[in-house]
Amino acid sequence: MTKIKICGLQRVEDIEMVNKNLPDYVGFVFAESKRKVDKEKAKELIDRLDKRIKTVGVFVDETRKNVEEIAKYCGLDILQFHGEETAEYCGHFRHQYEIWKAFSVKDRGIEERILKYKEDTDLCLLDAYNKKVKGGSGEIFNWELIEGMSKKYKIALAGGINSKNILEAVEKVNPYIIDLSSGVETDGFKDEEKIKKIILKIKRGGENE
Repeated sequence: MTKIKICGLQRVEDIEMVNKNLPDYVGFVFAESKRKVDKEKAKELIDRLDKRIKTVGVFVDETRKNVEEIAKYCGLDILQFHGEETAEYCGHFRHQYEIWKAFSVKDRGIEERILKYKEDTDLCLLDAYNKKVKGGSGEIFNWELIEGMSKKYKIALAGGINSKNILEAVEKVNPYIIDLSSGVETDGFKDEEKIKKIILKIKRGGENE
């Protein structure tokens, strides 16, 4: 079964929502973003989180020292790098954490870029290209550009996924993880009904719709 990550948690209410519905992963954004949290707030939220849910810290071109400090302070399980980090940079953290590297998909050249990171990361997250923001844009990309790649690589799929297209995403891409943010929000805040609906859809595979 495809796993679910809910990214961009900011409030105690968000933690209560995920604790009730139990996605596999939740993400905390430490980069410049409308969903950014500082390490103190993230730790406060993580301390309230159901221990069955794994925590992902999202960073963009951060110094190694700051990443290490935040990851240790918050007790993160996984580090997700969403900028121009090199394979060597990613590999530096791999002795202690699971490492995800995000890639913006523009064309079929994506596989060539992923190959450079294969030995230093555990999963590649594929998101829509947007020159203004590094992820979280709510935009979908052409999934045909990554057709068959889930057979070769461990993939997380992000970008404009919501309850209306999630089953199509699973069928066409067959990702290990679906990464959701704006697709489970209403007016910029996490929406429990949307979270619940999406998780039920994945578990049921579209039954009882």
